[in-house]
Amino acid sequence: MFQQIKVFFEELSWLANLLALVPVLVGAYGVYRKREILVGWFTKRRYLSLADYVTSRIPHYSFDNKKVKLVIVDDSPTDFPIEYLKRTFGQVTVYQKISLSEASNFIGHDLIFLDMMGVVEEDKKYGGLQLIKKIKEIPDSPVVVAVSGARFDPTATDYFRSADDVLKKPLTEIKCEEVVLDLLKEKLSPQKAADFIDGEIMAKSRNEREKGKVLQLFLSFLENKVQLDELRSELVNSYRHMDTALLIAKIKRVKDAYDH
Repeated sequence: MFQQIKVFFEELSWLANLLALVPVLVGAYGVYRKREILVGWFTKRRYLSLADYVTSRIPHYSFDNKKVKLVIVDDSPTDFPIEYLKRTFGQVTVYQKISLSEASNFIGHDLIFLDMMGVVEEDKKYGGLQLIKKIKEIPDSPVVVAVSGARFDPTATDYFRSADDVLKKPLTEIKCEEVVLDLLKEKLSPQKAADFIDGEIMAKSRNEREKGKVLQLFLSFLENKVQLDELRSELVNSYRHMDTALLIAKIKRVKDAYDH
């Protein structure tokens, strides 16, 4: 009888071995199912800066004319090849008159052709200088190209010295395009915007931990894990010692290039 029982259990040893393998097989299957996630964990690159991220994701950024937003503020718009500019660039807005209180209309634009005389309602003679000052207060402010008739000496006034460049009217198609490209290619570069953000994080972060958290916040925005409103809210609520408005403007430039 004892011998029969012994034989019975010996014959069941294969089943015991199989049962012992079950957890191993289940674990192996789980690893197989999660293989892409696990590979991602081990291969995911750790970015030390936003510029590092941008360089790896947008190694060959090309300037896109159709993303450029121009403004012409001049009481003689016929001095500009407006139809040509509209065909060449993404958006062209024309003002023949403007108030100093409307300077916020220029937010989000890239370059402004601005005449000093006869365009600013509050001061038709020297209002252009005051308008430039207000434009320069805009976060990530547009480039300002001062324009004038031949009777003005561009080097003789504070107005022209406050501008980023100076042109004589009337303007040709070639000259307009040349100036826009020269002044905006660098300004609109995602690498330059990323460098600025890195500099702000480096200068304003209170410690290494905060530096890492802010960087991760921007990376999450670029990877669509955080929406723009969430990003802005987090910056305002937790990092108000940083220039939120300017950081938002710069990261939007990076995102625009990233989505291109």
